[in-house]
Amino acid sequence: MNSISTLEIRHRVAGPVIALGERVRSLGTRFPWPRSARHAKKQAVILATLLWAAAAVVGFTGRSDRGIAGPLKGADFIQFYTLGHLAAAQQVDALYDMRALHAAQVALVPESKPEHFPTVYPPHAALLFVPFNGWSYQTALLMWNLVTIALYVLIVRSAWRRVSGQLTDRGLVIAAAAAFPPFWNLVLFGQITIFILAAFWLGWLALERGRSYLAGAAFGLLALKPQFGIPLAAIVLTCGEWRMLAGAISSVAAQALVIWIALGSSVFAAFASSLRTTLTYAEWLESKPFLSHSLRAEARLLPDWIGVPLWVALSAVVLWYSVRVWKSHAPLHVRLGVVILASLLVNPHVIVYDVTLLALPLIWFAAFMLEDDRRAQAPAFGVLVYWLFGALFIPTAAAIGLQMSVPLMMGLLVFVAREAISAKTLAHQHL
Repeated sequence: MNSISTLEIRHRVAGPVIALGERVRSLGTRFPWPRSARHAKKQAVILATLLWAAAAVVGFTGRSDRGIAGPLKGADFIQFYTLGHLAAAQQVDALYDMRALHAAQVALVPESKPEHFPTVYPPHAALLFVPFNGWSYQTALLMWNLVTIALYVLIVRSAWRRVSGQLTDRGLVIAAAAAFPPFWNLVLFGQITIFILAAFWLGWLALERGRSYLAGAAFGLLALKPQFGIPLAAIVLTCGEWRMLAGAISSVAAQALVIWIALGSSVFAAFASSLRTTLTYAEWLESKPFLSHSLRAEARLLPDWIGVPLWVALSAVVLWYSVRVWKSHAPLHVRLGVVILASLLVNPHVIVYDVTLLALPLIWFAAFMLEDDRRAQAPAFGVLVYWLFGALFIPTAAAIGLQMSVPLMMGLLVFVAREAISAKTLAHQHL
């Protein structure tokens, strides 16, 4: 590709994205909500109270494994509960056999017969839930939710303490974290995104201490949902983060060894075979597209001959920004925050509970915007985050077909990335 065509592509694809960043800067004056941090805190407290009261009703009412409204309690947790039982019983052949898996699921929880879950997760998922083997379904779900909440509190507290000098309103952080709609969905669905959040968090802790190899080992835990590692792969290859790559390879190898010891070698062939089905029926597997929050979710609105190239082009812009920010002089937590946000945008399969990953970047970005030399941009940032909360709470795609959270996340990426790239006065943090 010659230089002229490269410039043309950047003008046609990246140009509108950059313009989006400029428009975001004017949000603070055009849409003045929230009126203040105090106003935002009060609304977050109200939202958190309503969300968790609803969660309590869903989780603790009714005498069966189904809630009073009809859906199975925990929704997605039933598949992990079943996988854990199969792994504990060494029924490896059933892990990736849809009929056998469903039969085992119904035997454990008879009321789950209408739910069908093809196994799309690597064997890690089965091993992780072996410890829940001895409990009833509702007890196991409760224990898993307690683990999820405890890890979330630990991670959010750790991330905030690092930037508490800039983000001094602890009450606002607590209220916003409790009211974050993706986290509420994560608990209701009984999903496992908390492991992905923990992987990014552990990687950040290692990088803060200059341990690139250990950071790579932590990021290797993303093998549970490898699509979240796309921006990291781009950064490793373009920025020469070879120690991080070595750590990731070692981590994945260690995980494979544990799986081989626990479940045998046949499970790898079974999983590889299931991948063909997963890729072939990827659209069918996403049963509720209105809960999807990524660039691919928006591109699906268009015919494939337009939507797929557009998704690829926009993903390339996101990865370009990620690499540029990684090479910048911005603080490490800001650079990694952009990577986490990018991992959501370019991911072909992001459900609302996966957006829990934004808990880390939003804390770090808020502190970054409150530094003295960019406080003038803080109101626009606050408005953007405020409306992002709303878009994640109300799935607009169900009503208008367009998921408003995605352009808001794209605007957030451009907004923060441009501020990070321009932060030339900060000392560069070598990894």
